Amino acid sequence: GLGQPSDMETVLLLVAVILGNGPNVLGSCGAGYVDVDGTCISLSAVAAVARSAGAVAVSTSCKRNLRTGECEGSQGSGGGGCFPGTAEVSLLSGDRKKMKDLAIGDEVLTGPATYSPILGWLDLKLGEDTSFVTLETNLSSSLSLTGNHIVFIEPDAEDKVTTKYAQDVRMGDVLIQELTGQKGEVIKISQFISAGYFAPLTESGTLVVDGYLVSCYASFPHWAAHIALYPARTWPHIFLGGTEEGTGTFVTAVKHLGNLLNLRNPAVPALLLMDAAKEEF
Repeated sequence: GLGQPSDMETVLLLVAVILGNGPNVLGSCGAGYVDVDGTCISLSAVAAVARSAGAVAVSTSCKRNLRTGECEGSQGSGGGGCFPGTAEVSLLSGDRKKMKDLAIGDEVLTGPATYSPILGWLDLKLGEDTSFVTLETNLSSSLSLTGNHIVFIEPDAEDKVTTKYAQDVRMGDVLIQELTGQKGEVIKISQFISAGYFAPLTESGTLVVDGYLVSCYASFPHWAAHIALYPARTWPHIFLGGTEEGTGTFVTAVKHLGNLLNLRNPAVPALLLMDAAKEEF
């Protein structure tokens, strides 16, 4: 028999399900195999490729903080991926609403002239002291969020919009100002502590906060989080909590998976694992 899949193989099986290969993982290919573009590849073979590429790095030397991805007690571990309660979003009605007052179902600006309802909360805490980064721009406005949260940067010379964690933004980077269409060049970066943090989710995975285009996600690359949270975006009443504080079970599981796959490192293209396995065989 094939025996029970290892932890590595189980993780890759979950990745396959997230990537849309779920119906074929245990179907036409049989147990222990994944269907990659019509070719059946054993999960153990994919795991071997992942190991040889160094794509999976499981840390056993410390207990990771799921909000920060860092070892408990390590330097810089304060702050996850959220917004302060004073951050504002733009509503379909034309009004603005503070993050702390948002409710599930509120229609908010998520992109150019695009509005989408708040589906639920990826993370929510009302009273915990949290460190936030403030990015001040030449437009006499600013954006505040935690260091691990993702912001969108104006297109580069190749006309490609890029993403950065807030903690990696540098002076001169240009944020996307959706409300005015102007270019918001970062001219000052500072930090502050505030009680409470809020991380709402929309179907598009984006938000316009304090006028600037940001991701709903943190700690992991936008594309990876958007794919992994497909179930939460599609069936939020099942996979997201209501107004309860903390991180829900499903979101916690996704973060564990991201840590196992070392997706916090943008240089690890986990989505290419299947292609790598196909080339190997």
